[in-house]
Amino acid sequence: MPQTLRQDDPLVHLFASFRTMSDRHKAALDPYLDVEGYVEDDHRRAHTRRERTDALEAKDFLEQVMGLLAEHYALPNGLTVTLPGTDGTSHTLITGQLDAAAREVFLHGQCHAFARALSDHTGWPMAVIIADDCALSPVLCAAEDVVEGVCTCQLEHVVAVRPDGAHIDITGAHLPGAVPRYEGQEAITLTDALWSHISRSPLWRRPAVDEARTFVAPLLATLDSERGAA
Repeated sequence: MPQTLRQDDPLVHLFASFRTMSDRHKAALDPYLDVEGYVEDDHRRAHTRRERTDALEAKDFLEQVMGLLAEHYALPNGLTVTLPGTDGTSHTLITGQLDAAAREVFLHGQCHAFARALSDHTGWPMAVIIADDCALSPVLCAAEDVVEGVCTCQLEHVVAVRPDGAHIDITGAHLPGAVPRYEGQEAITLTDALWSHISRSPLWRRPAVDEARTFVAPLLATLDSERGAA
């Protein structure tokens, strides 16, 4: 038997909002249907346009739902998941298991997701390591490609910044300018505008923050262990 929700449960509002949206969409599409519920030939084009409009609203609503659910329900450890990496690759890993597979995906394609998850958990700010080699290219760095004074082609690797200044990624803590594969490169504060760009840019993968959250505790435990040993 389904569990009864409390009146103040956010899911109650979601259910009501969904039903309202669904009823509104049906009412908007009904005029294009015959008595049997099929689209009339004369109305097919208008029906398709209306469907597209409704689909966009439904997509936005689904993203809001998933965001709310992610705030209230954490993924369990031990779950096998597949995440998108760089250049169309995908990686299979086990949530909460900090191994080579996890390091691979959170270095190549999902560094921003792990930095976001770590930042949300600790309150530490994020930074993005930048490259200089494309900044002078009129093709790669046109006016429309500049965000917060930085060319989008320069954005390379996202880290969290610990209060002592260390740059933290899935591989551990590193001195500024000494993050492996990015030695000697500058890092700048990851502002809301830069995060918004990264989140929607086709050059970056969908940030798998929910999965990344399961690796925060194991990584922090590793950092604490290293500090204790030092």
